[in-house]
Amino acid sequence: MPHLKLDLFGARLFVTLAWLFLAGCSAPATPLNTPIAPDKITPAQVLPAQPMRFDLPGGDSLAARVWATPAPRHIVLGVHGFNDYSKAFEPMAQHLAGELGATVYAYDQRGFGANPEPGIWSGSDALLADLRHIAMQLRQQHPGLPLTVMGESMGGALVWVAAGESPGLAADHIVLKAPAVWGAQSMPWYQRLSLQFMNAVAPNMTFTGRGVQSLGITPTNDIEVSRELGRDPLFIKATRVSSLAGVTALMGRAQSLKTQPPQRSLVLYGLRDRIIPPLPVCDWLTQLNAASAPGTALDFVIYPEGWHLLTRQLQTREVMQDLHQWLQRSALTRRQSQQQAKEAVCAKRL
Repeated sequence: MPHLKLDLFGARLFVTLAWLFLAGCSAPATPLNTPIAPDKITPAQVLPAQPMRFDLPGGDSLAARVWATPAPRHIVLGVHGFNDYSKAFEPMAQHLAGELGATVYAYDQRGFGANPEPGIWSGSDALLADLRHIAMQLRQQHPGLPLTVMGESMGGALVWVAAGESPGLAADHIVLKAPAVWGAQSMPWYQRLSLQFMNAVAPNMTFTGRGVQSLGITPTNDIEVSRELGRDPLFIKATRVSSLAGVTALMGRAQSLKTQPPQRSLVLYGLRDRIIPPLPVCDWLTQLNAASAPGTALDFVIYPEGWHLLTRQLQTREVMQDLHQWLQRSALTRRQSQQQAKEAVCAKRL
């Protein structure tokens, strides 16, 4: 099958298929002018990231980076979103290093970032095995220190599945930022069949996202972040149909997970998110509320003005403060229960 590109026609097709999430992540659009003033925390001292690699069974290795503090009190592992890579955790790493004394690691998942064959979907099971192996490496490398695994978007779906399915995930806490829980079960039947058909006849066809920018689909309201993503050669901008099918299967697996992870967990979501829109998140929260036992260690913070890239938007102060306060077990004034989170998100689903 030749390597093809979908431009305006392809963009319209995939918008019909509800691929707003993938359009936004594949080709960051310039946000509309907004009067909102930036509200960010500037680190007193910038901690440079050091390149490294994580060795895997069988001789493979994955590109990674670490923001290392001299005497860490906490270890954080970042798992990036679809088409993104480890650099995504730069702002969060700077804040947690300064406020929490954390050493932060992040790696490029298979098929993403600086690894071989970028844009080729390697399969959910391979991604899960990599995550579990890396988390175990960090547990052994930093004995006695609490380990938090933090996933953004697709990374959030991966962390949720890795922790909730056997054999589990070696972590003390998990954090999901705008988790990608948009499975086929939240799509009409004709969208599911369209995806199956496209994956069967043109799996190598690519979608660039051109033609949807006029819809205002963007992961952030920070124009500089959008421009940086657009210029970054490691940020994937042409997505194969086979990768869309693969990430949809992973998102569905996360959305339909019946068993909640045993770890103390935090979910962060913004109601201005149009990459993972409220409808599938509402479906996920409805299922969680139906299946969860009282007292489950699962906290939520829903940001009425939050975008998809919660730590890379104009207003990150609240999100950064909530993260380190929750990890310190300090009082979290914006904390919500599952039921409260469901009500807030489901009210925005239309």
